[in-house]
Amino acid sequence: MKKTVKTLAVVLVGAGLVAFVAAPAMCGDDFCAMGGTLIKVEVVKDKAIEWGKDRKKATVAGADGDTWSVLTLSKSDDDIAVLVGPGTVFFGVAGKGGNEVDARDAEKVFGKDFRKLAEAVQKEMTELWKAGAVKIQGADVSQLAKAAALGTLEKGRDWELTTQDCKGMDIDASDLK
Repeated sequence: MKKTVKTLAVVLVGAGLVAFVAAPAMCGDDFCAMGGTLIKVEVVKDKAIEWGKDRKKATVAGADGDTWSVLTLSKSDDDIAVLVGPGTVFFGVAGKGGNEVDARDAEKVFGKDFRKLAEAVQKEMTELWKAGAVKIQGADVSQLAKAAALGTLEKGRDWELTTQDCKGMDIDASDLK
């Protein structure tokens, strides 16, 4: 009986790995930044994937290809999804995917004055920076946290937030919760 249970567990884990690898990669650019904060930054693929594999709740997709992603939940708030991919780190609403994020939804998840979002950006970008997964300076982390709001953050002279006219959508993170 014990051997049957162990065999079944191995088969189930193996099946899960096949589904895990087969999941399509997502890109932060695919989401309207008005559903969270999209940070345009140079990402080191191998380090980002390694960072994702070290997380309790994370999925890595397309690790062998050019289009890859790491999807995880913020350690500071399970309602905030973190999507890392080529050239972007996106902080969005963790949901079932395809649901529009309006101002009320954003405030509920990110907090008034985006306090929860700023905390998530601070914590996750610090971890990514320390892991060598993003090419930024330590001072950039606090600037990003201060600037966190709905839109796209890009480094010019300073980190600048731009907004778009589009509808934000939640990120399908239902398998992580």
